[in-house]
Amino acid sequence: MADTGASIELTTLIAASARQAVPLVLAAQGGVLSERSGVINIALEGMMLAGAFAGVWFGQALGPLGGLAGALAVGAALGGAHLLLTQRLRMDHIVSGVALNLLALNLTTFLLRAFFNQASPPRPARLEHGLPVGWFVVAAMALPVLIHLGLMRTTLGLRLRAVGESAERARMAGLFPLRLRAVGVVSSGLLAAAAGAYLSMAQVGRFSDDMVSGRGFIALAAVVCGRWTPLGAAAAAALFGLLDALQLLLQGSVRLPTEFVRMLPYAATILAALLLRPRPPADLGREPPA
Repeated sequence: MADTGASIELTTLIAASARQAVPLVLAAQGGVLSERSGVINIALEGMMLAGAFAGVWFGQALGPLGGLAGALAVGAALGGAHLLLTQRLRMDHIVSGVALNLLALNLTTFLLRAFFNQASPPRPARLEHGLPVGWFVVAAMALPVLIHLGLMRTTLGLRLRAVGESAERARMAGLFPLRLRAVGVVSSGLLAAAAGAYLSMAQVGRFSDDMVSGRGFIALAAVVCGRWTPLGAAAAAALFGLLDALQLLLQGSVRLPTEFVRMLPYAATILAALLLRPRPPADLGREPPA
C-alpha cells in the first residue's frame, strides 16, 4: 500500500509539473526569440496577462478558437508596441517592458470590472467551454525543437541571431535589423499571449486579477538560465514548473508557513541566475542602428 501511495504521489507531481511548466515553456520561447534578436523583453508578464484576459473576453463571444485568436492578436499588438517603443522611439528596453506590464495589469483590472463585474446583469469571467490542455502540452513539447532548428538551420534564424550579436554589422551586410527584430518581438508577444490563454482558457477556465502571478518573470529567468537557447530555456522552464508544482503540493502538508513554501520557485530562480552567469547576445538591449 505504501508503494502504491508513493507512486500516486509521484504521478501527481509529474502531472502537476507538466501543467505548471507549459506556460513557462511557451513564454520562454517567446523570450528567446526576442532577446536573440537583440530586444530585452521583460513585458512577457504583461503579455501573458493580456492574453489571458483576451482569451476569456473573446472566447465568451466567439467561442474557444475565437478566444485563442483574440488572445494571439492582443499579444502581437503588445509585441508591436514594444518594438515601436524600443526600436523607433528608442526607449530603454527595461522602461518599455515595465510600462507595458503596468499597462496590462491595470487595464485588465479595469476591463474585468467594467465588462464582467459591473455588467448588467453581472456575468462571470469564465468560459463554459475552454480549450484542451493537450493542445498546449504538445505545443510546449514541439516548439522548443522547432525554434531550435529554425534558429540554427534556416537563413531567417541565422540572420535573426546576427542582428542580436551586432545590428550595425548586420545592416552593413545588407540586412534589415528592424524587420528581423519585428519577427522576434512580435513572435514573443504571440507566444506569451498563448501562455496566458493556456492559463485562463485551458487550465482554470476563467480570468481573475493578476492571475499570471509572476510567471512571465520566471519565464524570463528561464531564458537567461537556458543561455538564450530554445532547448536550454525549455529545460529551465520545466525545472521551474517542477518547483512550482512542488510548492503547491507541499502547501498544507509540511510544517512550514505557506508564504515560505510559495517562495520556493522564486528563490530557485534567483539562485540559478546567480550561479550560471551566462553571456547574453552582444547587442542585447543596445540602441538600434540609425
